[in-house]
Amino acid sequence: MARNTDPNDWHGHRIISEDQLASPEFTTDARIKKRRTIRHGIILTFILLVLIASLVLAYMVNTRSLIIDALEPKPVAEAPVAVNEACPTTKFNYVDPAKMKVNVMNATQVSGLAGATATKLKKRGFKVGDVGNARLSNVEVVGAVTSGPDGYAQAMTVQRHIKDLTYVYDPKRPGKTVDLVVGTKYKDLVKEKSVNKKPGKLGCTPPKPKDDAKPSTEQKDK
Repeated sequence: MARNTDPNDWHGHRIISEDQLASPEFTTDARIKKRRTIRHGIILTFILLVLIASLVLAYMVNTRSLIIDALEPKPVAEAPVAVNEACPTTKFNYVDPAKMKVNVMNATQVSGLAGATATKLKKRGFKVGDVGNARLSNVEVVGAVTSGPDGYAQAMTVQRHIKDLTYVYDPKRPGKTVDLVVGTKYKDLVKEKSVNKKPGKLGCTPPKPKDDAKPSTEQKDK
């Protein structure tokens, strides 16, 4: 058997000499491997950073620390709610009597009733406008308070001072001034300390009505 006399071969392994290490072929191959290693490292680092950023973003969105409009649920369109202007069901804030104006009318045969009621309302801070007579289609009620679309809160405020006072809507009435027409069942104002000043709804139906009250101003108070 012939003996391997190649000095660069050691038990089947190739021995690279110093000259070979410095050769262009070996140097180029080492550079390629080094660049490949660096490139792989950059790609792995980038993937790791993207993964970390995704986890942080998911955490912030889940905890509502970050709100993304595109990910927010879209509101469901609702059908418009019909509004009864003649008797709205929404609540209105109590109005400071000093910031509203009320006309006081008498629909009864009791002389001076409108004037006496107007005087009591003035003592409570109301600004009183016209004082006179009026007509109600059904006089057997406590009375009625009339307003236009801008006077709902003012009408509700007057109702708080006169128990069982019904509301009458006038769509053509401008401004926030209201008309108060007292009927035969009217006795007196609610005690001032008992007036409810919390938000509330209008009382549109009198206790025992037969017809809607429709006031109309006439001459001076009887």
